[in-house]
Amino acid sequence: MTKPYSIFKRHTGIYYVQFRMSDGSRSTSKSTGCRTRVEAERKAMEWVVNGQIPARINSKQDSDAYSSVDKIKILNDLRTTDFSTEEIKSIIKILKERNYITSAVIHKSPEDRPIEDFLLNFWDFENSPYVKEKKLKNQSIHQSYCATMRSRVMIYWLPMLAGRSVGSITRKDVQEIFNNEDVLKLAPKTINSIVSSITVPLKWAFFNELTENNCFDGILKCGQKSKKRDILTLEQAAAVFRTPWENDSAKLANELAFYTGMRQGEIAGLQLQDIGIDRIYIRHSWSKYDGLKETKTNESREIKIPPKVRDALLMQASFNPYNEGQAGFVFFGLLPKQPTDPKNWLKYFRRALKESGHPDPEKICFHAWRHLWCSRVKDLIQDNRVIMTGSGHRTETMLNHYAEHVTVENALDKLEKVQEQLFLPIIEAADVEYSVCNE
Repeated sequence: MTKPYSIFKRHTGIYYVQFRMSDGSRSTSKSTGCRTRVEAERKAMEWVVNGQIPARINSKQDSDAYSSVDKIKILNDLRTTDFSTEEIKSIIKILKERNYITSAVIHKSPEDRPIEDFLLNFWDFENSPYVKEKKLKNQSIHQSYCATMRSRVMIYWLPMLAGRSVGSITRKDVQEIFNNEDVLKLAPKTINSIVSSITVPLKWAFFNELTENNCFDGILKCGQKSKKRDILTLEQAAAVFRTPWENDSAKLANELAFYTGMRQGEIAGLQLQDIGIDRIYIRHSWSKYDGLKETKTNESREIKIPPKVRDALLMQASFNPYNEGQAGFVFFGLLPKQPTDPKNWLKYFRRALKESGHPDPEKICFHAWRHLWCSRVKDLIQDNRVIMTGSGHRTETMLNHYAEHVTVENALDKLEKVQEQLFLPIIEAADVEYSVCNE
């Protein structure tokens, strides 16, 4: 009877054994650790009978260290057989189903794309397939958002994942960000943005068959109970506007935010054509990435202003040197078709705060005017529909539904009375003639 193995001795004096596979091939050589043929024969037969052929003679005696002849054949087949892509996928699927592997990536497949290349392209506003898809579906996405997310990727994800492929990234890799002590020091909203900068691309990749790993479901984000923003009292606002400012244009921008609750970008995007007889038409917002764009809610609105504020805005616009007519920016910048950098408004605002005796100007931001406006108007107007007509907020679905039935002019009249009661005395008390200063 032919033995299921063959034995030979090497120059070291140790006998080795090769096992015959069912297809006639032979296994790789295994050391028996024996120096006599009889002992080597006994050892080889013991392995065959027990179906336990060790990976190597000195391996630890556990189940992972042994293979049967059948297993050896499977391993040999994997080493020598040419498989199709579908067959490879089947093998990977079986190994994943049996929890032997978490993920595997086929060479030169879509999943094999470097993660850094994929993420940076995904958040490249001009070239991103995601951005193109959003635009085709008439969904809003802005350059500033993409730039922020791309920055998050470069700072937090590429140092962790560079060199990996898209298909190799798992949920565990994403969750690892919560072990980063520097990240955990950030505000909850920022942490959630960092997580989204990778889960949004990987979710898109999953549904576009660039990865088989679901890396987005089950990722618990931080609760976004934001720290209460510091805002001014009406008394502090009065003090800051009574204080001499270094820049009249910046003071006017701050007064406009104070009186109307407009967002910074909306004030920057204000054009001459937006100044009406008794109101401002808020049609646009300005972003350094997107330029002139729609408002945050993609809807226009109006807000009434007193003659003093209107005249000051028209005076400011009259100094625009670029002869752009009605399309000229009220708060024009150093270049044509661009407004001034709104950061200047905060700079001069904080200087005036310091001069007025405020204890901590650095804690106050330009957006604090909007919070002040909403808070104080809310004190006198209980109907949120009226307030939202002026503020441009769109938060609760039911409020939006009822807001559609509010008469806009009636709401504006109510707002005008409250604005005149709360804010106009402060504006009028700051009785200055406006002129333009170089910024």
